[in-house]
Amino acid sequence: MKRSIFATLLLIFCVSSLFAKVNPKNLINANVYSTILKENRDLQILLPNEFKDTYFSYPVIYLLDAESNFATGVEVLSFLMDNHFIPPHVVVGIPNTDRFRDMTPVDSVLNKTIFPSRGGADTFLQVLETDIFPFVAKEYRGSSRRLVMGHNYSGLFVMHAFLSRPDMFDRYMAFSPILWWNDTAMLHDMDLFFTKNSSVRKHLFMSFAKEAKNMLEACKELTKLLEEKAPVDLKWKYEWMPDEDHYSLYRKSLMRGMEVIFKDYKYPSVEDLANGGVGSANGFLRDVMLNYGRKEKLPYSLLESVCLQLKQEERYDEAIKFLTYTSVNYPERAEPYFYAGEIYESTNKPKQAFKFYEAAHQKDKGRWDYEQKYLAIQKLLKELRNKEQNKASL
Repeated sequence: MKRSIFATLLLIFCVSSLFAKVNPKNLINANVYSTILKENRDLQILLPNEFKDTYFSYPVIYLLDAESNFATGVEVLSFLMDNHFIPPHVVVGIPNTDRFRDMTPVDSVLNKTIFPSRGGADTFLQVLETDIFPFVAKEYRGSSRRLVMGHNYSGLFVMHAFLSRPDMFDRYMAFSPILWWNDTAMLHDMDLFFTKNSSVRKHLFMSFAKEAKNMLEACKELTKLLEEKAPVDLKWKYEWMPDEDHYSLYRKSLMRGMEVIFKDYKYPSVEDLANGGVGSANGFLRDVMLNYGRKEKLPYSLLESVCLQLKQEERYDEAIKFLTYTSVNYPERAEPYFYAGEIYESTNKPKQAFKFYEAAHQKDKGRWDYEQKYLAIQKLLKELRNKEQNKASL
């Protein structure tokens, strides 16, 4: 049975996380005054590694409950950005000043004695739109492409934002949202939202763990509602995590959610490129440009692996095309020329082989094996010329 992409990703992360460190130079503490709430709001910023060398705007990930989740969040997100699982983003962590006030939608009579302040989610959406979005755009080149993520009460806020202001974000990630709030009013709101909206071109990821009974029942109702009424252009997925509890699922949900939402950004596999050829490589890069506005090229190590697989399988015509593509993208590398030389030599075309062995040797004169192959094929061509001359003399 093939290992799932997520299992592979999780294994890579677990091994690499011992060494994965967020560059402290990319971390910034900022402060913005909220004209809506009449208070200062701290922000914790993570900039992508390439930020100082670019001039364009970046999509933004808004990470809620930053006082408890920012450290974990940026560790995971840095790893995913560095390894091309998600595009480079500016990450904005927003610590709470009054969590229940800002993260809960509408007043809840049921919780009046427990939460003195509550029901301010719509006000906090105004804070984001009026105070925080413009600040991030001006100071850190944040674009209008936005993702919001939250857990628990902030997961409830994410769901409320999706239903009440779907224009504010492109991608929504809610981990164990408190769906029982206000007597599960969220379920009615979701039903009404789908009745009024036949098209919702957004991404929605939700995760649920081993929850209390009332939460579990609400989660099941929500997923059933999505299955029955979600518009076809809404890209949504829910993930059951029965091995996690309500508080332990954050890291796993973050990794899984990013994999789901940005699955078209992950590099294609060696097998897919080998079967699809140069066209599939260009198609992937074209989609990245269309979907994410980024002009990129596939890493050399991936292209080399494709070339080697095609060569090993003796699909020589396809291998030569991919080697040509690789050498155009990485003209400084000697290996593609050497591999082409090997292909032409194995197919009894020594003149073509010599041309590529010579190019490989000129590009990397420090490689002893390249030099030896270049000299050997040069000697072979000389012997062949002598044989031809001897035949002509007779």
